[in-house]
Amino acid sequence: KMFYSTILLIFSIVIVMGLIFTRQTGLSQDTHPAVAFIVLWVMLIWLSFVEGGQASLVGLHPINAELYRESHPVSYKATANTNAGDNLDRYLMGRQFMV
Repeated sequence: KMFYSTILLIFSIVIVMGLIFTRQTGLSQDTHPAVAFIVLWVMLIWLSFVEGGQASLVGLHPINAELYRESHPVSYKATANTNAGDNLDRYLMGRQFMV
């Protein structure tokens, strides 16, 4: 499965980058292809941060925070903030609109 997924990922990246640099996308037609390239990769990296944050926050919600208070103080502070009240639900709802 991982081999086929990796091959499909590489194929998709090559196709999308080819379309961008041959100006066959909306953004690359309106601007320089380098701008479309940078915008695409910035947005993909941002999306991966948002998705990773969601997975971490939802995954750590049922775990007792005292278990990682000493070893992971940044995670402890982040989850203490997001787990207070209905903050996690509001984050998840806002994340749906961002993505």
